[in-house]
Amino acid sequence: MNPSLFKNTIYKLILNAFNLVLPIFVGAYVARTLGATSMGKVQFSETIFMYFFIFATFGVYQYGMREMSRVKGNPQKVSQLFTSLFTISTITSLLSLGLYILVVYTGYGERDIFPILLLFSFNFLSNIFYVEWANEALERYGFITVKTVILRLIYAVLIIVFIQEAEDYIQYTILLVLFMFLNNIVSFVYVKRHIPFSFSNLILKKHIKPLFLMVIFSNASILYTQLDRFMLGEFSSASNVSYYVVSQQIMGIINMLMLSVVQVTIPRLSYLSENEGEEAYISVLNQVSKVYFSTLFPAAFGLFLISDVGVVLYGGAEFTPAGAVLAAFALYMITLGMESILSNQIMYIKEKEHILVRIVFIGGIVNLILNTFLVVFGYLTPLYAVLTTVLANAVLVGVEYWYIRTKLKVAYRMFEWAKLKYFVYSFLFLPASYPIKVFIENVFVEIGLLVIVNASLYVIILFVTKDEVLYLFINKMRARLKRS
Repeated sequence: MNPSLFKNTIYKLILNAFNLVLPIFVGAYVARTLGATSMGKVQFSETIFMYFFIFATFGVYQYGMREMSRVKGNPQKVSQLFTSLFTISTITSLLSLGLYILVVYTGYGERDIFPILLLFSFNFLSNIFYVEWANEALERYGFITVKTVILRLIYAVLIIVFIQEAEDYIQYTILLVLFMFLNNIVSFVYVKRHIPFSFSNLILKKHIKPLFLMVIFSNASILYTQLDRFMLGEFSSASNVSYYVVSQQIMGIINMLMLSVVQVTIPRLSYLSENEGEEAYISVLNQVSKVYFSTLFPAAFGLFLISDVGVVLYGGAEFTPAGAVLAAFALYMITLGMESILSNQIMYIKEKEHILVRIVFIGGIVNLILNTFLVVFGYLTPLYAVLTTVLANAVLVGVEYWYIRTKLKVAYRMFEWAKLKYFVYSFLFLPASYPIKVFIENVFVEIGLLVIVNASLYVIILFVTKDEVLYLFINKMRARLKRS
């Protein structure tokens, strides 16, 4: 029997809410303690590391979650798939580690970021034990939530104890690496209690091609935000990398909470598409999209409105230049959300990764060309780098939507009033916030009023218009309370 989709969504919301609140405090503490230059060193090193790490992960998370969700009713097939993907992940992790060490020694051996790059190499070994995709495919969000809450609390305490000054960026890197290892090994031990290895019928070749396509599909950031970070690190400064990454992290924390709805429904949509038919799949897809957009648009407008004071509150006065960068990331969050629906919940579910790869490259090449122009003409800044990525992602959304409507002929409409009305409602935040932005000077009072006024305005609009998403949530909560 399938776990409750509503219950899993609540678990995912709790998890991501915790992942929202704690990183805000921890990230703010680290940013203020290390400063833009030290943070920039770690973040630039992490960018280099990620170019190799994507081949270590080899798309196993997305592919494994989809494939296991389709066979989860058959213990033998679950065991075979788990063993095959674990073996592949082990091989790719070790090969990527060897190549990474070679490049780091030859290309960065004389630079001050070399020790940080070496520390990140341990993540390749940790990746061997990354099996969270199995937990998500089997919809064990209760375990994931409890585990993450406990480990993140331990991580937060260690950060406060060991990170005391700007020179502590090595200790910070060690804690990042240690947390990843603990998170992976705990999940591995839990999964192994439920899924045994089955090496008797190992299947590797069958999975290689779809996994290779998944590598490109699931790592579009290579040609988007990761490209921005790398070019800023090579052609600008560590501080500019930090302005970019801190803004991206703030956006990412909020976006992660919004994406709870999308992430938790991928296994269920995959199952519906495979077993229940197109009508059931489209019905759930439309419902999920409305719920997602009802949170995405107000969150993006809210982030835009607090961007100038948000970065100062988060990282201190040193990060004031990042205000405009965070505002641009609020726009990026909207395009990112739309693209996530089209790629993860439609094209990926319909097994069109090979087409998606080509489309991703179109947008990525657009971003590469635009960034190259910025470098050549001396305009490469964090703000312009984000704006070029927004434009490239908009191209990506447009091409994906065209393909879905004209080639796949999926009966899904993204640009209709039922979904875009939440954008219109959220747009009203701008005039409502204008007096607050003009007359309130205290940062805490300004943010508090912006949240209260706009949240109240949004809820009132939903009540007046008798919005189905609002009443769906209210009815679900009432039903839960009656049963408790």
